[in-house]
Amino acid sequence: MELQSGAVQAQRVIVVSDVHVDEWPHELPDHHQDKRQAFLEFLRWIGNDTDVQHLVINGDLLDVPQKDGRPLLPEFSDIVGELAALHQAGVGISYVVGNHDAGILGFATRTHDTSLTFNCPCLLLECGENRFAIEHGHLLDAWLWAYVEHRLSLLPAQPHTTARQAMQQFLRPVEQAGQIVMPRSYVIAQQMLSALQWEPNGLQFTDAEKRIAVALMALNLRDDFEDVRANGEQFVEQEIAVARLSEMELTTDQLQRPDSIPDRALELFFTLGDVYYAKIPWRRAARYRLKQLNSQSDATISAIILGHVHKLDHMQWEEDGAQRNYYNDGSWKADRADFLYIEDGRVTIHERLWTDPLP
Repeated sequence: MELQSGAVQAQRVIVVSDVHVDEWPHELPDHHQDKRQAFLEFLRWIGNDTDVQHLVINGDLLDVPQKDGRPLLPEFSDIVGELAALHQAGVGISYVVGNHDAGILGFATRTHDTSLTFNCPCLLLECGENRFAIEHGHLLDAWLWAYVEHRLSLLPAQPHTTARQAMQQFLRPVEQAGQIVMPRSYVIAQQMLSALQWEPNGLQFTDAEKRIAVALMALNLRDDFEDVRANGEQFVEQEIAVARLSEMELTTDQLQRPDSIPDRALELFFTLGDVYYAKIPWRRAARYRLKQLNSQSDATISAIILGHVHKLDHMQWEEDGAQRNYYNDGSWKADRADFLYIEDGRVTIHERLWTDPLP
């Protein structure tokens, strides 16, 4: 993960992530068009009623590529149109690649006027006297990558063809159409993109995949996370998981190896997931990531902004005699419509519903 050179410079910035436009119908089937309109109005509000200079979309605006193979346009031309209008009005736009943007994974570029950028893995923003690193956060997600690696490990059983076999279609007349067998590179790409976006069928995992997840996520039950908890702050998700483990007469030692996890422990998959994707563990990951980025940067990065876990959050600490900050920009999943506003280096967290009036 190389840190990109250069940084976007702006004094008034909005950061939003995890809008998941194309998943709204599944979550709110009776209201998804209203919510989509709310997001369009949000973009218009930025252009017409604020003095925002830059918009950062911190990943997962929608799924790229589409799960069912549909082209993005014209289905999302209204979203693209509003973004284009913002750009034409002089609002810079930066898109940071997330896991649901797997189709553009690794793609980083900028236009000639530098007001439109695609960034992977992160965007550097200079605002006021502060420098921010903004990245989606999925590259810190150990369970996601364990799942991707598991899916890729199944590839030897997948049919594929060689270049020499493909050459046969040029050398002999076609007498009968057979099964379409794709090149191995295509199969690998499709498997990886599918796994990154939790395919197939959303969050329906096999028992083998659940065993991998349980063994990995159970590690969070062995840590008190005191270094990233506020005074008196309870780690409720962890408390619930520990109590559930006790009820099932299981210990964390029994969950360390996927091949020896008792069948009944698979019931803990979502409970442990609540612990793993809770605010508190991701503070630790963000703190580690910021330290890593600073070791690669020629100028100090004072704050890191992540998305991915869909939970607004903020943590402040001191490191090397200076103040550091972590923010999570929340999401637009279900009834949420969160965003961060940065002015002269100061961050304001807007926790809101999509039905709430705009500030």
